[in-house]
Amino acid sequence: MDQITIGMVAPAFLFFPIWVAQDRGFFAAEGIGVRMVMHGATDKVTTALREGETQIGMVTPEGVIGDAALGGTLRLIAGNANRAPLSLIVQKGIERIADLRGKRVGTSSLKEGTAVLVQTILAAHGLRYPGDYEFAIVGAHPQRWEHLQKGTIDAGLQLLPLNYVAEDAGFRNLAETSDYVPRYAFAAIGVDQRWAASNRGLVVRVLKVLLAATVWADTQRDAAAAILAHAANTSPAYALRGLNEMLDRGATPRDLRIEPEALEAVFAAMRATELIPPSTALSYAAVVDDSYLDAAV
Repeated sequence: MDQITIGMVAPAFLFFPIWVAQDRGFFAAEGIGVRMVMHGATDKVTTALREGETQIGMVTPEGVIGDAALGGTLRLIAGNANRAPLSLIVQKGIERIADLRGKRVGTSSLKEGTAVLVQTILAAHGLRYPGDYEFAIVGAHPQRWEHLQKGTIDAGLQLLPLNYVAEDAGFRNLAETSDYVPRYAFAAIGVDQRWAASNRGLVVRVLKVLLAATVWADTQRDAAAAILAHAANTSPAYALRGLNEMLDRGATPRDLRIEPEALEAVFAAMRATELIPPSTALSYAAVVDDSYLDAAV
């Protein structure tokens, strides 16, 4: 049996094909043994991929894009979310986004993921970083929810289904990320081409498994929700609600394709937040290698 290590920031709901494939034995049926590693921060997932600690990275794409732009060997090979299913959850006394001036916003990294989207949303309301608010690096969405409950941060982007949990607990939802950036390649699958090129057949088999798991979850939603409730430490009702939103509102691509429009939105956000110089030349072909997914299909 071939062994791979898959790295991700946390047991994020949007990576549901992984949890379904593990539970239903899809990986084992393809002769693949999987070890999961939770890194707790988005940039740590990218670093682990680059350093060979993991072979498959469930990533927010900014780190891979930045690596490719500098001539590195990281590439995106498939997508998990072409829309960012995130809500801006704030403490109960905060009424408007403008009220976040001088407040602490939780994130897992200053370089990747939610920090980029927070800056995009708040900039639309005249708030700039740095200067108008503070980022607190507290961790991924489960940790942000803990800090919101403790009151140690004033706001944070919350991934489904924790956004539902927060609203039901009385916290305010001031914005949906998709209202500001309708299409955005928020989550993708990354590899280091040095490893992937030497293990092409294995990479293709992994993608075949994830394609099959996506189809299964789409057609067996109640059963999939039960699996996801356990993986994401939530209730089956919240899990089913989240799965329906991912599949029915265009977040999860059933064919695992990264939409060019969604990737261009990431490029634009990275330029706007100065993660890359405005003059940096970027293109879909420069950061995405579709050949593995083509072979899997």
